[in-house]
Amino acid sequence: MQALQQPTAFARSARHPGAPDPVRIASATGDAVVATVTLEAGRNLRDAIAIPLAAAGIEGGALRIENLKVSPHHFLMPALSHDGKHAAFYSAPHEVAGGVAIELACATYGRRDGAPFVHCHAIWTDAQGRRRGGHLLTDRTVVAETVQAQVWGLRNATMETRFDPETHFTLFHPALVAEQKRDGGRRIILARIRPDQDLTMAIEEACRMHGFKNAAIRGSVGSIIGAEFEDGRIVEDLATEILVREGRVCSGPDGLRARLDIALIDPRGHVCQGVLARGRNPVLICFELVLEELAD
Repeated sequence: MQALQQPTAFARSARHPGAPDPVRIASATGDAVVATVTLEAGRNLRDAIAIPLAAAGIEGGALRIENLKVSPHHFLMPALSHDGKHAAFYSAPHEVAGGVAIELACATYGRRDGAPFVHCHAIWTDAQGRRRGGHLLTDRTVVAETVQAQVWGLRNATMETRFDPETHFTLFHPALVAEQKRDGGRRIILARIRPDQDLTMAIEEACRMHGFKNAAIRGSVGSIIGAEFEDGRIVEDLATEILVREGRVCSGPDGLRARLDIALIDPRGHVCQGVLARGRNPVLICFELVLEELAD
């Protein structure tokens, strides 16, 4: 775990209702379980994910799903808070009864009140041909056609929900569920990054904490405060959610350096893609991170 550091003065910031937690990066690690699983048509997305992961003995991890057809399609979008109790919130629920073809979905798998729970962000094309994105309501969105999903997870740790006094949300938190004797193979980190940490640099720090010299960012979803991209584009919205399209952490002359190619969803459901500028993109509410160790 990483202790509280002096806050960075970011160009974009948000105020949370509770005192900052002293641990800014919480994590758990263990032997990697990497698999391809089948999500069966006719099940809601939560159960379609939970059933094969339970069969594989995976307690927590990340998924990547491409070309996922769903019907009906239920989702939320990021929104400003109007209750004075949160830094940001969600929109009212949206439904597309006829369903959509989801281009890419990334999800975190864990538990809520002891039952399987899935936090999923996705990108799709709507009936007008526009690319849109949002936070899927996985217990109401139904898989329309059987599809394969990639999974990276752990058998000895999960992501479990807890109320977070800092943000006043119930959020995923890494938790050990069993002891594990290492087999000497690749490891996976499950981590939760708290607000006001630069996302790229926090991922580098998570690698340092566990001695990862090279890693791939798998799945991984969360929220950041707008965005600044390497090519100079800036998104000024306060409330934005993201998923990682591709991410790597590599050792080089300057130490560990992460590169995150992300898709960002704004409060209107618009999608913006690009590589995040290092040191300029603070986490908004939290970021759920899954890192797979790679060979040196």
